Amino acid sequence: MLSQIKRRHIIVAMLFICWVVGFLDKTAINIAIIPIVDEFHLTSEQSGMIISAFFLAYSLTQLVGGYLVDRLGTRSVLTSAVGIWSLGTIACGAVGSAMGLAVSRALVGMGEAVFPAGSSVAITDNFKKESMARPKSVIQSGASVGFAVGSLVTTALIAYFNWRVMFVTLGLIGLVLSILLYLVMKPMVRTAPVSAGPKATKSEKARITALLKNSLTWKIALCYFFTNIVFWGLQSWLPSYWVKVKGMSMMSMGAYSAIPPAVGFLSFLFSGWLLDRYFHKKEKYVICIGALVSAVFIYLMAYTTSIPLAFFYLTVSNVFLNAISISVFVTIMKHYPSHSVGTATGLINSLAQIGSFASPTAIGAILHATDQNYQTAFLAIIGCAVVTLAVAATLPTGSTDELVADQPIPGLVK
Repeated sequence: MLSQIKRRHIIVAMLFICWVVGFLDKTAINIAIIPIVDEFHLTSEQSGMIISAFFLAYSLTQLVGGYLVDRLGTRSVLTSAVGIWSLGTIACGAVGSAMGLAVSRALVGMGEAVFPAGSSVAITDNFKKESMARPKSVIQSGASVGFAVGSLVTTALIAYFNWRVMFVTLGLIGLVLSILLYLVMKPMVRTAPVSAGPKATKSEKARITALLKNSLTWKIALCYFFTNIVFWGLQSWLPSYWVKVKGMSMMSMGAYSAIPPAVGFLSFLFSGWLLDRYFHKKEKYVICIGALVSAVFIYLMAYTTSIPLAFFYLTVSNVFLNAISISVFVTIMKHYPSHSVGTATGLINSLAQIGSFASPTAIGAILHATDQNYQTAFLAIIGCAVVTLAVAATLPTGSTDELVADQPIPGLVK
């Protein structure tokens, strides 16, 4: 039998690997869209809508997924989620139309939507509050590894085979991981049966009402909403920008694109340590600094003529955007009661992912309206980073008036 310490570290490692593959599946479309546009003869708006299909489903499923994790436990919900997004990825490689591709991408989004809340609950179940940022940062760093490896893997599979083979391969890997994750995680253990009577209904209503009335919920959601516009606006359209505007080949673009997330992996780990060590319940300062620095370096990236220098600026902005991301999730885990972390994460991420959904389509519309003027699109993205900074400046810093972590909901069993 595994000790509790060994088990919790194995769980973190497995969740990290799953999120690496999840981000491979999530971002593969950003590179695959280039040959897909040629095959399906798509306009900028149509390709933007295909990319956005993922985020629409991702946003709509967040709230339900977070609630299910709180009610059913992490094992069944997380393993099902990995299986669903993997099947959706396989379907992406089998479709024969743009509409089929959009539907398949939506299925991927539905599966991946559960993971942020599920992984947060897995951490709160196994770690103390003062040490939650580090394991969460390890799991979140899977996004950077997924980006780094994804740029190389997806471009290589597309170049040597085709985009369909690429999607099917990634989906099959995910299905294997879903089985392994099920074997590693412990089933949910309830201290009392879950009642469906009036008392349980009242306690559930009180729990949800407490989240909705907490101003911190809406402020964090707004910060992450605009951060997602920045991040996914860049991730969705930069591959096309490098190839079509800067004249890079697919392989060189893939190699260069691996640099920002590779450095981002380290930034996630450092940010987690920093948040636990120096910014415990003071995450707003990390968000403010991250928004300011990312805005400056995105501007520098947009107006430099040097490709290596542009990727350097992009790398710096990516480091600080990662710091914002991990700060958002750590804020939720440390400032909300453990029995509501999944629901709070789902609610906040659901609202925030509207920005991820809107961003690719909005940037596509800007490019269409300005005759493919990427500088205008970059300025719009920078504006969103400035808004993130303004909202983050209003966040609290751990005073007792806004924290709900130690306020139990009567009648709720955890």
